[in-house]
Amino acid sequence: MPLDEVRFVIFDTETSGFDLVRDRVLSIGAVAMKGSGIEIADSFEVLIRQEAIGDKEAVSVHGILKRDLNMGLEENEAVCRFLDYLGNGVIVAHHADFDIAMVGRLLFRRYGMKLFNEALDTASFAKRLEKGPYYNLAHKSGEYRLDNLCARYGIRLYDRHTAPGDAYLTAQLFQRLLVLARKAGIDTLGKLLLK
Repeated sequence: MPLDEVRFVIFDTETSGFDLVRDRVLSIGAVAMKGSGIEIADSFEVLIRQEAIGDKEAVSVHGILKRDLNMGLEENEAVCRFLDYLGNGVIVAHHADFDIAMVGRLLFRRYGMKLFNEALDTASFAKRLEKGPYYNLAHKSGEYRLDNLCARYGIRLYDRHTAPGDAYLTAQLFQRLLVLARKAGIDTLGKLLLK
């Protein structure tokens, strides 16, 4: 499928911490892209009602307070709305494994389901484009943190560490990476996902 025909859903979560077993999803933010255009009108944001917001360190990062979550949706309604929004879109996220695992755990716990959408991690994709296809994509490097990539690609950090804000920053990064990808001959979804 040509990249211009693909609906990408760039998403991010804010969580009570980084423990995949103990911590919870507090918010989900997403924005869609068709081709290389970010479609602001096609966006998604939800706060999820939770008992715990995380420790002081987590709260200082995401800034979500208990009173904010009291106005959120129940987990099952929030995840259903996200699935409706996502549809058959290709998931794009920065360090995607964590966000996908957190939403996947929520889905499995509530419905016994998994996310089956195709997915792309922008950190790995940036490494692939910058270092070549045989670079160790599993290698974790501060060079590929979202803040560092945004600086490298001239993206102004705004609304950082909120789910919709980080989704939009990641969408801008993905937009710039797609320009490099097309120059490298990556013009179909199969080539993008290495299939």
